[in-house]
Amino acid sequence: MQSLSEKSKCHYSQPLHDPITPRQVDGTMRKYQQLALTIVTVVSLVAFLFYKHEYERLRYTLEYLDTFGKAPSEAEDIRPHCGYNTHHKVSTAPTDWVQVTSDLEVYSSFWDNQNGIGDPKIRSIAAVRKTTESPSDLSCLIWFDYEGTPAPGTCSVEFASERVHGHNTVEEDIGVLYLLCTADSKKLMLSKTPYMIQFKVGSSEPSQPVFVHESESLKSVINKSAVCLLPVENPISTLKVIEFISFYNIIGIDKFTIYGPVLTPLARYLLDKYSDEIGIEFEEKLFSSSQTFKLTRPVVKRVIELDCIYRHRDTQENVLILDLDQYVILELKATLQETLLALKGGSQYHRDVAAFHFTTQKVCLDMQHMKKGTLRLSQQVHTVGSMKEMGVAVLRPHLLTASAIGGPPNNQHISAATAVIHQYSVCSSTDNHNERRHLPTQKKFVDKLEKSLLYRKWIIN
Repeated sequence: MQSLSEKSKCHYSQPLHDPITPRQVDGTMRKYQQLALTIVTVVSLVAFLFYKHEYERLRYTLEYLDTFGKAPSEAEDIRPHCGYNTHHKVSTAPTDWVQVTSDLEVYSSFWDNQNGIGDPKIRSIAAVRKTTESPSDLSCLIWFDYEGTPAPGTCSVEFASERVHGHNTVEEDIGVLYLLCTADSKKLMLSKTPYMIQFKVGSSEPSQPVFVHESESLKSVINKSAVCLLPVENPISTLKVIEFISFYNIIGIDKFTIYGPVLTPLARYLLDKYSDEIGIEFEEKLFSSSQTFKLTRPVVKRVIELDCIYRHRDTQENVLILDLDQYVILELKATLQETLLALKGGSQYHRDVAAFHFTTQKVCLDMQHMKKGTLRLSQQVHTVGSMKEMGVAVLRPHLLTASAIGGPPNNQHISAATAVIHQYSVCSSTDNHNERRHLPTQKKFVDKLEKSLLYRKWIIN
């Protein structure tokens, strides 16, 4: 009986491995699905980060090409240097100028549609050594949208006309001119937009490419003004930059094109962060000296003036080309636009006046009145010398560029009782100056500057 009982126990005992139930199958499948989903998620994330990195590299390269005309090398260190006047994208000297010959270099190019009068052309701003003749066998290669190869073209030379008002009278060794280029195929010039041009002399190799700035003729220019700020020769303080931009923003300037380097790292940070809130636009355009010859200050001003006019011809009604020490002091009206409208002739100036000339007065600041943390413009000021015309003017790009194919532009002088340019400097011990009241003459400008968001953010930072 005992043996039967043991057999029965053996017979009815549970098997060593239970068969897999449907519930267990479902649980196992869920684990595999979760594992597969995790793998897919990780792979997708890695792919996203990789392609995002590649996209950023491509975007940076395109921006670099658009600014400097050649791609950055892999070994290039793009970290900004410490100190004054650094740029947030490059640390090496930019090659703004493109060399065509040892005596001819190009700074910038613009798509000039001739305002519908005549055939469109590419207008390039260049500098040439006057002791040599411009090459007679100058040609070009023009790159058009949706075209895989460049189209051959021809170029002619046109010296830029000098502005009569206040330009330098000393004979310079370097002249400023236009290179006017068109493709041999008229169909391409009329139907497609060029984006890059290379120059050739005879059978020589083509130059480095120059990007063509496209016109924005659909935008309105009424009541919009811009300042083009010339490069500085010495390091500057953030306060000086912030004062300048805040002041001109108060009198109605909403666009600043800064040729430099000019901006300090702190000034750039403040503008990047608060420009939308303040209601201004700004762009930096690095300006280096020519690769072949040294440019004097008057030539630099002339090149930047032409570049500024063509750069803003379809977006801004007025432009001023200024040094960091030059301030437009409005005696009667609060804004530049109101001042122009109040001039003799009223709204007639909208039709035919291409340049409004200012009188300039040199003023200097007495060092004993300079105090840390206060506005430079609110200090005790002494004047030096008499009022003169130094070439500062409100220029109207859409009329000046049209005058290239029309007659000479009309000019108008602004009396010192209406507005004057103050050229600031620091008084030296040898200056023979007469004491004057605080400048600017209307205290409201200083009050507004002290309330300016940009100035207050500079105080905080």
